[in-house]
Amino acid sequence: MSDEVRPLWTTPSSLADGLGAEFDRLEAEGEAGELRFGRDFRTKLFAVDGGWISWTALDDDFHSMRVALKFDETGVVTEAGGRMLRHPYETCPRAIESLRNLVGANVATPGAHNQIKERVPRTEGCLHVADMVTIAFRAFRISKGHEMPDGWKGDEARKRIIELLPNVRDTCVSFAIEP
Repeated sequence: MSDEVRPLWTTPSSLADGLGAEFDRLEAEGEAGELRFGRDFRTKLFAVDGGWISWTALDDDFHSMRVALKFDETGVVTEAGGRMLRHPYETCPRAIESLRNLVGANVATPGAHNQIKERVPRTEGCLHVADMVTIAFRAFRISKGHEMPDGWKGDEARKRIIELLPNVRDTCVSFAIEP
């Protein structure tokens, strides 16, 4: 058995264009109807002295929330903060307190998302805070994955990313590997 990483998929999708057209049709049909709920997530990642700061927002019909996390160069959370600008219940802002539990979590290690569940239990946090932290963790890893040396292109770059960042293995079709 070879240790070489071999991507499972190496050709473009033959179905994607048709599914894109189906999306366009469904989107138009939905927008012609009555909007009953809307939710938007946004995230930004900034390189700063000594690491990174992520900023993540959730806005919907009931919530307006913000989470900021600072990571050191290795992916360890060193600081965490949050704010609830709009929320349905007076107890909701208590969920922001759970962000303190993230200090020390390492987003770059395998199983990083399990750390969110362990460190921000739903009974102390909330689903929305956990969703925002998950998005922030992913943004950090995506950003680090795009720091590729000159000359890394195409399938060869994909293989190298999978080798260097084992967390991305089998996370999507582009990083699926042959068994």
